[in-house]
Amino acid sequence: MDFSALNKKTSDSFAKQRNMLKKLGKGQTLYCEVCKGALTLNLKTDQPGKGVVSCAKGCTDILLELG
Repeated sequence: MDFSALNKKTSDSFAKQRNMLKKLGKGQTLYCEVCKGALTLNLKTDQPGKGVVSCAKGCTDILLELG
């Protein structure tokens, strides 16, 4: 099996999410690809060591593990 396409897709997705986190961390406004609502970065969640990037409608919901 050739995993090169899967590896590239995974790598591209990781890079896209990393860049999104950098921009949100700098205070830039980014929008959900589905509903076009503003994305928010919440680092003060109920779970210690966890953060969330989400839109108001819940289309985008990324759980972050903070280390």
